[in-house]
Amino acid sequence: MKHEFQYEPLNENYLDAALALVMAEYNEEKMAVSFLPEDKEFLNPLKDSIRSLLINGTGVMAVCCGELLGFIAGFEVGELFGKCKGIYSPLYGHGVKKECRIPVYQELYRYAAETWVKEHYMTHVLTFFAHDKETIELWFWQGFGMRCVDAIRETLPMHSKNTTVMIRKLSIGDIPILADIHRKHIRYYKDSPIFMPKTEREPVQELAEWLARNNHHLWAAYQGEKPVGYMRIEPNAEIFISEHKDIMNITGAYVLENARKTGAGTKLLATIQNWLLNNGYPLCGVDFESINTMGSGFWNKYFTPYTYSLVRRIDERIIVDVIGYGKADLARKKDVPRMGLGCAPDKTRQ
Repeated sequence: MKHEFQYEPLNENYLDAALALVMAEYNEEKMAVSFLPEDKEFLNPLKDSIRSLLINGTGVMAVCCGELLGFIAGFEVGELFGKCKGIYSPLYGHGVKKECRIPVYQELYRYAAETWVKEHYMTHVLTFFAHDKETIELWFWQGFGMRCVDAIRETLPMHSKNTTVMIRKLSIGDIPILADIHRKHIRYYKDSPIFMPKTEREPVQELAEWLARNNHHLWAAYQGEKPVGYMRIEPNAEIFISEHKDIMNITGAYVLENARKTGAGTKLLATIQNWLLNNGYPLCGVDFESINTMGSGFWNKYFTPYTYSLVRRIDERIIVDVIGYGKADLARKKDVPRMGLGCAPDKTRQ
């Protein structure tokens, strides 16, 4: 049986329902990645983040008989993966009831994208849970490609057989020895196939400022007295899940090209795992670019992806031809079309 839904502008009236949709998708991902953290620690901050997005963001909601079936919302970004304006919809910026997820997501994006493109927001980025294969497939069919990955692992002992590489935990006074490695790390992202522009700062100052922050830690790998790589961790990262108190996140790692077959990266990671075990952190996270083929190979070997960030760039030549409802039309809610889809509201809540 088909039930129609009404498009509505973003609003706080559906805050609790939006939170429930996001958490339902999180719990589905937790069934696939069982060691993801329990939600009690981030529910309140997550609700605040969703509230802020519903107030300040741009997007649309699908409502049937007073019940929220789904929503998609994003932040407006002046330049996003290039010079074009864009929209970023984070992991908490969307959600749809499971029984009608594919058709409702499809229609929500069609409607929201029309508004975004009319306002010249041509790059669209959305973050989704990695094991919702059907939804990920939908976005590939909508013209999106993968860009970023968030991954996680349980903190477990790792044993490296390499005896030629030694690992040391560094203090701020040790930073100058990493200047050349850090400079090469930044430049690495500019090469093919990544082509990712990064601002080059004075490397010693940049690393020293980072290490001086609370609960930031850095290790270097040595061959003899020569450093050949480093890896660093901190409590913050890109996704709300990574802010959980049980997680420390790897936010930078690089090994010189001539040392990549020595096992230096593995030994750095093994050392960090031991430190996390000794300091009461049961989980370790990392985020990386999927287009970084060498880095992806390393991280996927030891971590389990739980989110993918997908990107679509709209051909800006279409701007002069775009027709349809704009943000003003949505705000007035005049003559808003209704879509008939095979999705019934939860009758227990009527």
